[in-house]
Amino acid sequence: MAAMLPISLLAAAVLFGSYQWWSQGAKQEEFADAILHTVKRSDFVHQITERGEVLSSSETEIRSQVKTKNSPGLAILQVVEEGARVEKGDFLVQLDASALESELITQQIEVNTSSAIVIEARNIHETALIAQREYVEGTYLQEHQTIEGEIFVAEENLNRAKEYLVYSKKMASKGYVNELQLEADKFAVEKSSKELEVARTKLKVLDEFTRAKSVKQFESDVVIAKAKWEAEKNRLAIEQKKMRELKEQIANCTIVAPRAGVVKYAHENDRRGESNFIVEEGTVVRERQIILKMPDPASMQVEIKINESLIQYVQPGMTTIIRPVGLDEVELRGTIDKVNQYAEPSGWRKANVKEYKAIVNLDETVPQVRVGMTASVTIQCSQVPDAIQVPVQSVYSHGPQYFCFVYHDNAWLAKPVQCGPTNDSFFVVESGLEAAEQVALNPRRFLDQVNLPDLPPEKRQRAVPQLSGESENVAKKKESVKLTEKPPVGKPNTGG
Repeated sequence: MAAMLPISLLAAAVLFGSYQWWSQGAKQEEFADAILHTVKRSDFVHQITERGEVLSSSETEIRSQVKTKNSPGLAILQVVEEGARVEKGDFLVQLDASALESELITQQIEVNTSSAIVIEARNIHETALIAQREYVEGTYLQEHQTIEGEIFVAEENLNRAKEYLVYSKKMASKGYVNELQLEADKFAVEKSSKELEVARTKLKVLDEFTRAKSVKQFESDVVIAKAKWEAEKNRLAIEQKKMRELKEQIANCTIVAPRAGVVKYAHENDRRGESNFIVEEGTVVRERQIILKMPDPASMQVEIKINESLIQYVQPGMTTIIRPVGLDEVELRGTIDKVNQYAEPSGWRKANVKEYKAIVNLDETVPQVRVGMTASVTIQCSQVPDAIQVPVQSVYSHGPQYFCFVYHDNAWLAKPVQCGPTNDSFFVVESGLEAAEQVALNPRRFLDQVNLPDLPPEKRQRAVPQLSGESENVAKKKESVKLTEKPPVGKPNTGG
């Protein structure tokens, strides 16, 4: 019995040691795949970097001012070299004016013909005026005086015939004149009376009808002649205007610089990015189409396009840092001037990608920065000094609350946190964590080791909700992050 006691004690010791070894191994296995991050304080900066093209907010556009009418346009015969510095009045572009010059010759013939017709119409009008005056002041008076003379003669003949009849009656009473002679004298009186009446009627017709009719006819001739003259003058004016416009169009075929500056070709690309219009000799230019641009180097800007997942962070007035590509030592300051409210049209290659245009004004510039260069624009969206920050994958969404799993005294604690701004990599933690605490970067792995508030059934199936000011892709990133790295067995990985 005494010999068996040490054996029992030895067996108990072996069993106790085995249990200790097993429990220690289980504890090590429990934390073997934990990836930790030590919470620190640092300045939080949310920046967005996009590339864009350098433009000028104040540039002079050189357009074709030639009317193309029924033709597709005019060909470029000669153009100044791109990048050339010109002074006001210097040559820029020569367009093909041969068709306009041929049309000008034809138009000159039309103008000459119309001028001859105008002269003829003017002479007809002047002749009508003379004819009217001739009748009123000449022909009519002449006819009137002739009829008045006829009346005077008829009255005189009537008076003589009456006196002779009276004399014949006296002589007939004395027997000196027979009845036949007396009847002849009576007939002479009646004849003279009729002739006087006809003359008076003739004068009345002349004054009341013939003169009025003739005057109206001459007035009508004058009005018609004047109307034709005016019509021909208007036609001549139209033809002359066409000729002046042709001369102006021919002059517009030679384009000169409106001011001093540097020349830039106004190439055009379609939505697929392919060249649609190339400024070179032989290219056909439409009416009002931009051929050249003369940017103002004193007012430069950068046009960028921002992805729809980031546009919520960008506002006018934000400061930017601009780094032109190819100028490594140049770093300029700028300010966002405008952010479009609607997405830009996208082609078939980017049908599912929505981008918003933003304009960044350069607060300063250098001679090396030219229009058309590519520039990298870094937008300073937000900044929080001396902020507690944690990686986005360490924040676990549970219903309306957010938690970080803190590793403390070989155990996990689910600490509720209040999250602030994010830059897609880190969250600013406004409350709930302290510096030097360690949080799990793979919190889902330890859900069964922390105590979380119970959720209603309908919220258990709810997707990860959005944080205030957080983009949709950030929330999805938190939900879908799966870390596959495993630290060495026996000790949690405390990554900084």
